[in-house]
Amino acid sequence: MTPEIRAFEYALGLYSVLIGLAVADVAASFHRLARGRAPVTWDPLALLAAFYALVMSIGMWFDIWTVRNVTQTRHFFFYLSMVANLFVLFLIAAASLPDDPEKDGDLRAYYERNRRYFWLLIALFQVGYIGHGMYFVTRTGTSDSALISRLPMAYTVQFVSQWILLLVIPLALARLKSRAVHYTGLVSLIAVQAWHYAPYAIN
Repeated sequence: MTPEIRAFEYALGLYSVLIGLAVADVAASFHRLARGRAPVTWDPLALLAAFYALVMSIGMWFDIWTVRNVTQTRHFFFYLSMVANLFVLFLIAAASLPDDPEKDGDLRAYYERNRRYFWLLIALFQVGYIGHGMYFVTRTGTSDSALISRLPMAYTVQFVSQWILLLVIPLALARLKSRAVHYTGLVSLIAVQAWHYAPYAIN
């Protein structure tokens, strides 16, 4: 085992805790809703938002694997920025479904009340994600750097479009109340995630 691999495994520990907590929180909240004694008014939009939070969390696990050879990510302040962004990811997962079904058993009402907070957290996360992404794609050894031209000040239309959608859609959903717009936005975000992660593999 090389020193680089040992360093990555050590650095991965805190990342895995935060991502694992995010996934576990979505699962635990859904379990409390499904198995609780209080009646629950289910809402597809709220469940779709929780699913998106879950997809984001799993996607970050794949992203971290792709930058395992970028040694700069293990320097203290950059590592701290990564942990801070994963902390925001945990807050997103924690906010996606209610913790107390007896008080927040109406998922439609919960989503409406929680909408602005949830989507602003996602926008904040995407600011950090885009910043890290712009850094990573200029480094060798990452999956993304093989997919784009390594230009000092510009990236391909694919990645710029993806980053714009990931940030603009959450900002729009934080402001707009139309459920049709929210369905469209969520489906679009999930499609962007699927498009982005389709070529990824942990091997």
